[in-house]
Amino acid sequence: MTLVAGAQPGSDSVGQVGEAELPEIRFVRPVPGFPGLTRFVLVRVGGEDEPDDGEPDSAVLYELRSLERPEVCFMVAVPGAFFPDYDVDLDANACEDLGLTDARDALVLTVLTIGADPSATTANLLAPVVINARTRAAAQVILSGSDWSVRAAVA
Repeated sequence: MTLVAGAQPGSDSVGQVGEAELPEIRFVRPVPGFPGLTRFVLVRVGGEDEPDDGEPDSAVLYELRSLERPEVCFMVAVPGAFFPDYDVDLDANACEDLGLTDARDALVLTVLTIGADPSATTANLLAPVVINARTRAAAQVILSGSDWSVRAAVA
């Protein structure tokens, strides 16, 4: 299944309320390097003051926060905002793991590495986080046979 990464999370995908009220995202397997962590919430960065007007969410930066260990969080971004030609081709196993049958249900996010200087920030395009927006199942998927970079400059 090919997913175009320019799509934004819907207004029901990410809340503007306290962390306890945000929908839980469950990874089908632990995040690489963080054994046992499978429960997260997705929190918009810098958008708490935006009104909830029912329109699709236009934010591009989020924190993916662990519910099991609150000190663990990852900065993630909607890749289409920085890489308009980015698309993801998921294999059948990844689609099955996530319960994806329709590409429109997939929310693709890239994990950012924030540099000491903001202009040194990079995105991991080779291993995006894919979330089934319908079921909230998630996985960090390594794109086999892809030329996408692990450290693509965001600036």
